[in-house]
Amino acid sequence: MAATTAERTVMIRILPNVLSAAELQAVRELLPQVRFSDGRITNPDSTIKQNLQAPQDDPANQRIALIARDALMRYGELRVFAQPRTMARTTVVRYEPGMNYGWHVDEALFPSTPPIRSDLSCTVFLNDPSEYDGGELTIQLGAQELSYKLEPGSAILYPSTTIHRVTPVTRGVRVAAITWLQSWVADSNCRELLVQLEEARALAASGGDRQRLQVLLESLRTNLFRMWADT
Repeated sequence: MAATTAERTVMIRILPNVLSAAELQAVRELLPQVRFSDGRITNPDSTIKQNLQAPQDDPANQRIALIARDALMRYGELRVFAQPRTMARTTVVRYEPGMNYGWHVDEALFPSTPPIRSDLSCTVFLNDPSEYDGGELTIQLGAQELSYKLEPGSAILYPSTTIHRVTPVTRGVRVAAITWLQSWVADSNCRELLVQLEEARALAASGGDRQRLQVLLESLRTNLFRMWADT
């Protein structure tokens, strides 16, 4: 799924096939071993969170977390887009019929050692979208709502500052792995400039689309001037 202009504005990225076929198969074999508990264990006062999640010390969840972390960190587009400094441990979540997670914004800091600032949120979809109805990850963008149900092994990255939800599951079961990243570059506008710079560098090296390269260079110059101008 290609990013629309609106999606690029809020720095949303679809990452196809993050997990290899072998990794996805390993995850599928581990999922029946996960001992899920009430998702509110990490947010006991929530009235909008209705799901199941794996405890951090669950052995099967820990193995899935390692598989997902390794796959995400080797994914070239994620490294360019997120400039990841730290990644929180991945947690497997499960939504059964009637479960959902209402509109919310992710926590700013996670109580790890040291604490992790959530710059980007990430969902890795683990089962086929044909296996459940509902369960879309929906992100608010002004008056728009962008909804996603991705193929198993694919992921979505989006700013942790966005308001989002998981819609009610009405049939089947939705299973995903979630995590958060702290970037070396906290400012999302600066990260976008680095993404454009990397695209321009690749085009210049390959002798690719000259018109696109010109647009990127003009964008970089204009936005850097806007950022640095003393008004």
